[in-house]
Amino acid sequence: MKDKITLFCLLSTVLLGVMNSFFFHIAVVPISRDLNISIAFSSWFILGYTIMVTIGSIVYSKLAESIQLKKLYLIALAIFVLFSILGYFMNNFYFLILCRLAQGAGGAAFISLTMVAVMDVLDRALLPIGLAFISFAMALGSGLGPLLSGILLSVTNWHILYLFMSCAIIFIPILYLTFPEMKLEKKTPFDWLGMFYLLISILFLLCALNINFLFIVLCIIFFLLFIRHISTISYPIINKKIFNNSSFVRITSLSFLLFLLLGANVFLLSYIFSSILNLNSVQSGGILFISSVMGGMASIVIGKKMNIENVKNFYKIGLYIFFTGYLIIIFGSKTAIVCISVSICCFVAFSFVQMALNYLLDSVLKESKKIYIGIFNLCNFIGMSIGVALFSKLIVVFNMNICFVFLLVAVIIKACMSNSISAVNNKTTGYDYEC
Repeated sequence: MKDKITLFCLLSTVLLGVMNSFFFHIAVVPISRDLNISIAFSSWFILGYTIMVTIGSIVYSKLAESIQLKKLYLIALAIFVLFSILGYFMNNFYFLILCRLAQGAGGAAFISLTMVAVMDVLDRALLPIGLAFISFAMALGSGLGPLLSGILLSVTNWHILYLFMSCAIIFIPILYLTFPEMKLEKKTPFDWLGMFYLLISILFLLCALNINFLFIVLCIIFFLLFIRHISTISYPIINKKIFNNSSFVRITSLSFLLFLLLGANVFLLSYIFSSILNLNSVQSGGILFISSVMGGMASIVIGKKMNIENVKNFYKIGLYIFFTGYLIIIFGSKTAIVCISVSICCFVAFSFVQMALNYLLDSVLKESKKIYIGIFNLCNFIGMSIGVALFSKLIVVFNMNICFVFLLVAVIIKACMSNSISAVNNKTTGYDYEC
């Protein structure tokens, strides 16, 4: 019973973390107006959180090798809650950004450490439903975040977006009492310099995507320093041997592309709702919320039925749904019913494919899963950021149909890569990997 309570609390924090990633998207304009700053500066409320969550996914996974998962999670949750409260009372731009960065530093633990807990700590009988509800929480959060923030902004000012997240405080005492202890692996020194190089590389990558592409030069420089560094020390933050696990590389590559599709879908659908259908933020958020609920329900249904024999079939079904949705939006009229149908297709398809990939990830990792999960989530966050940034540029150059043609091509590429799923599927029962 304790494990079930713990799982509920962990999944609730995942939902809050995903919601928080989308909470400030429609608040950028009022923030820039109230603080008398440019849109570029106010965009750091989004970019700063994304940076911390992205790098934090790998840092927490590494720290979990030498710190009790329970202790680490509670510390992260306390940081998240504390700076959510402080942000509500701040009016200085720099202090507000600091609170937002700290929110990201705390929230970065939610998805990565929940996956570690589900795969490595909690009762294995809870694994299928745990993976299903992680997918459910991520789908629901991406729809509920814009809707709820739109509602809150319509009745009060944007400071409430900080305070709302402090509701996570209720999970601290519950997790303290129910979260099981786990056996720690052998402690190793933490690679702070490697973390610094990786952090700066990701920072400049996101700056290149969101501000100026010339930042990619600095990104490449620091990434090369990072590669050189992890090749010369005994305990790097990321061991290069990890990438000898070909199944893990295949699954991570497919998941990266999936999250790129998710970021692009949310951006393009939001653009259609506001610019073509002339819906307000609450109406647009409501449609995304309904779509995300449908996707989340799909996760729960298939989570109960998925096993190693049928996982490839679920993966293919997800791709077929993506393909159908994109064909409808490309060749159909941009009416409300068509766009809503496509939105539902995208979220349901995402849930099918993500569930399949998460299931395979657990199957190919027999032990020492923490750092693998960190890298997996790191690539997912980067993929979603690239999806948003790339299609925000493409929509300026091409019309809407061409943008969806690019997404259709991406789905075809994923289908061509389905042989990777076959290769993984054939090996998972043997656990023939050095993990």
